[in-house]
Amino acid sequence: NGIHWFAPIVADAEAGFGGALNVFELMKAMIEAGAAGVHFEDQLASEKKCGHMGGKVLIPTSQAVRNLVSARLAADVMGVPTVIIARTDADAASLITSDVDPSDHEFLTGERTMEGFYGVNAGIDQAISRGLSYAPYADVVWCETSEPNLEQAQRFAEAIHEKFPGKLLAYNCSPSFNWKKKLSEEEISRFQEEIGAMGYRFQFVTLAGFHALNYSMFDLARNYRERGMDAYSDLQQAEFAAEEHGYTATKHQREVGAGYFDEVAQIVAGGAASTTALTGSTEEAQFDSPESPITGLPGSTQNEQFVK
Repeated sequence: NGIHWFAPIVADAEAGFGGALNVFELMKAMIEAGAAGVHFEDQLASEKKCGHMGGKVLIPTSQAVRNLVSARLAADVMGVPTVIIARTDADAASLITSDVDPSDHEFLTGERTMEGFYGVNAGIDQAISRGLSYAPYADVVWCETSEPNLEQAQRFAEAIHEKFPGKLLAYNCSPSFNWKKKLSEEEISRFQEEIGAMGYRFQFVTLAGFHALNYSMFDLARNYRERGMDAYSDLQQAEFAAEEHGYTATKHQREVGAGYFDEVAQIVAGGAASTTALTGSTEEAQFDSPESPITGLPGSTQNEQFVK
C-alpha cells in the first residue's frame, strides 16, 4: 500500500558483555543499528553458556536488575521506546557468583566451587523468583526452560501474573528439545496455542534457520550424489511452486539487488544505460514466464522494461 517498513528485529544482547555500563553502551549501539527489541539474560558474561548447556553461572538478582535499568536508561537517552526482554536461566543454572543478594539466599546450597562460585538449587522456583524481580523493569519476561513442559510453563505464567497481571511472556520453542520424545503429536500441535493462552505472546524457534539451512543442503548434497542434476532440478521446481506463497529467491540475482543497481545506472545515464545486469541475463530469458510468476522489482525499471 505504498508504506515502507522494516521487519522488527529482536537482538540478542547475551548477558551484556560486562557490567551495567557495558549494557548501557551495548543497548545504545543496538538501537542505533535498528533493533526494535533487545533481550538480556542473567548469566555471568565471562562464563556465558547456551541456555541448554551445563556450567551456567548466574549473577545476583540485584545485579541483573541493574542491567535492565541500564538498558532502559539507554533507550530513554536515545529517545526510542525499545522493547526490553528479561531472560532468566535460573531453571537450569546451579551456580551463582555471589551470596550478596538476600533474594537469592533461599536457593543457596552452602557449597562452593574451585572457582569461588556458590551453589544454588536450579529449578522453576528460582526462575519464578527472578522473573518476579525482573518484571517491573522489563516489557517481556522469558524463562529459559529445559524441556517443552506445559505444566511448568503454566506454573511460571501464573506466578508472574498473580503479581503482574497481563505481563507479556516469552517462550523459546527450542530446537535443543527433542519434541517427539517429550510430547505426543497432539500435544505438539496445540503447544503454541496453549502457551499463548497462558500469556506467552512472544514465541520463537531459536536456530530454526540454522537447522533448516543445514538439513536442506545436506539433503541436496546426498541426493545430488545419487541422482545428479535431477536432484537440483527437483529443488528448483519446488522453488517455482513456492512462489505462489510468496517465495522470491528463485531468481537469486534479482533477490540480492541487481535490479536496484540497474535502476541507479539508468537514472545516472538518463535511461540510456547499456550495461544493466538483468537485461540479457539468463534470469530474464529463462525465469520470467508463466511458470515463474514473480517478476522484476515492483516500481523498478526491471519490472517495467525487462519483463517479457
